[in-house]
Amino acid sequence: MDIKLKKGIGDFTFGMKAEDVIAKLGKPDRIYEDEEDENELIYQYNKSKLKFTFYQEEDGKLGYIRCANPKLTYQGKPIIQAPAEVVIKDVFGAAIKDWQEEDYNSFVTYISESHWLVINAEYDEVTDIELGVPVKNEEEYDWAQ
Repeated sequence: MDIKLKKGIGDFTFGMKAEDVIAKLGKPDRIYEDEEDENELIYQYNKSKLKFTFYQEEDGKLGYIRCANPKLTYQGKPIIQAPAEVVIKDVFGAAIKDWQEEDYNSFVTYISESHWLVINAEYDEVTDIELGVPVKNEEEYDWAQ
């Protein structure tokens, strides 16, 4: 399961519909609305450690993926449970330079806004990543990436 920056993860690409994800993974373990935005529907797959967010105001398109699957890679290099510094410098180093670090005491996030990528780390190990559809401007997503 490889991250494709600005596109998605593995076979799951931004703009897909919920039925496309269900065709690949089966029925989700849980479906719920985002606490902050009732127009976002989240499909959770426990075994795969994946969460897919579908934007209802965007015709139900897949716009956000959260992944904690230990098989997650970027260009073949492992991400989950790897040291955060190694992931930032060695795994994504050639592709991403604009990291912002936010320390929340119990965990740290590394954010690249240009790639809509968030790396969450606890105990200096990557616990999961969040990847979102890129934007064209403040009002429009770039589904064509």
